[in-house]
Amino acid sequence: MKYSTVGYLIVISTLFLVFCTSPPQQSIPYTLVPYSGDIRVEQFDSTITDVNRFNYNNQVFKVGNQFRYSYEYISTEGDTLAFQFTEGEEWEFVPSGAPERITGISISVNDGLSPFDQWYPDYNQTVISYTYEPQESYNATGAIENEANVWIHPPRQGLMKILELNPFPYVEYPLEILNDWSWSVQIGNSWADERWATWDSTLTNTATYQLLSRETKETRFGELVVYTINAEAVNEIGSSEAEFEFSEPYGFLEMRFINIDGSRLTLTLDEVNF
Repeated sequence: MKYSTVGYLIVISTLFLVFCTSPPQQSIPYTLVPYSGDIRVEQFDSTITDVNRFNYNNQVFKVGNQFRYSYEYISTEGDTLAFQFTEGEEWEFVPSGAPERITGISISVNDGLSPFDQWYPDYNQTVISYTYEPQESYNATGAIENEANVWIHPPRQGLMKILELNPFPYVEYPLEILNDWSWSVQIGNSWADERWATWDSTLTNTATYQLLSRETKETRFGELVVYTINAEAVNEIGSSEAEFEFSEPYGFLEMRFINIDGSRLTLTLDEVNF
């Protein structure tokens, strides 16, 4: 089957920092303004309409870059499961070895602002697309990247919809031990699912982050300086946790989530194409 969905929610930055220095600014002038909480986004003069103006200063999410993640889900009962799409955006759990399962999720960084600039004239993010392998289901969403921060929407189709209630992948510069930051988002009940949580009204999900460590590690991409960030999200019905391993230019090497129902979901970066 072929599934095609375009996400409407939108809402990453980076620069290398062996000594927590800032990367060169892009040639088009801008200022940084608040987006939500501590997140900052570029603001350009109204005469600047270049469709890639939010992409030029990216160090991780450069146009054309691709990042492929494997995933592992462990239920509250301790079972390792996968998922598959059934019809439209419907999905179901399947055994981890099921042939029809989603085997991986890829991020592709898109050129320009389409399709979001059609609906939001002031759209101000880098456009990324998630592809669910091996099916051709995809979701377009947004990322924010500049010298202040790196922030992305996680995948949120099928089983990954549970991540709307978790801390989103987010780092703030400078990357210094014990630095902390936060942001919040309103979550409607269209994100509810009886398989993890239901609610009637809108939730306010507040996520707080702290940078815990900086280590030089041997990874599948070679020796890298890796930063570990812990995060917690709290709302009216419960809480969730996350731990992110981040390193440029690869971005988020691993994302480990403890979901609102106590289940666990880990995304691991397996391949990159720059």
